[in-house]
Amino acid sequence: MTEDLVLPVTYFAEPGPQNTDTVLRLALARAEQLGLRHTIVASDSGRTARKALGALGSATKIVVVTNPAGMAFPVTKLHDYLPRFRERKQQLVEAGATTVPASITPDVAEELGRAGATVTRIDWRRFAALTGASLAALDRVGVGTRVAMMASVWACHAGLVPPRVEALAIAGTGFGGGGADTAIVVRTAASWRDWRVLETLARPRESPPSET
Repeated sequence: MTEDLVLPVTYFAEPGPQNTDTVLRLALARAEQLGLRHTIVASDSGRTARKALGALGSATKIVVVTNPAGMAFPVTKLHDYLPRFRERKQQLVEAGATTVPASITPDVAEELGRAGATVTRIDWRRFAALTGASLAALDRVGVGTRVAMMASVWACHAGLVPPRVEALAIAGTGFGGGGADTAIVVRTAASWRDWRVLETLARPRESPPSET
């Protein structure tokens, strides 16, 4: 019989990139405690992926999951429920921007590969066929939780993380400004029904509005 676990969870006051360093520190500590060998990182620009490589690259294999090449996100849909998010959105509008990049460029993907990461681009049609369900309900727990789960499912489906292993998954409230504010431990599986979120290491206490 396994023993009960009493573990700390960090709940951030607000989502966003200011939490990235803390997320990575907590993730590394738990990876060392559990002997985890795989970390999946969701990244739209490569900035979070670079930081994850620096913090976790010597301890775990890093798989970076990003959107299809050239994907962009409408500025009108960016989060604006916090003052700093509204300020960023207003700056983009005033600059005449209508979209923001939502996918790692080929040059950055190559750079990350040379640094030791593996970059994969999610195919949303294949992902939907794999799960057979929307994961939007996870936004009520946290956008970062949903994104981390989706990234880890895809990394396993793409053959970059084996099934039936425990792994770190790191993500953030991407369309609120990038960075990482969520870290979970998942158990991968060959079948969607067998996937599990085993632990939450850190996430924002309150989820932003759903992105889906």
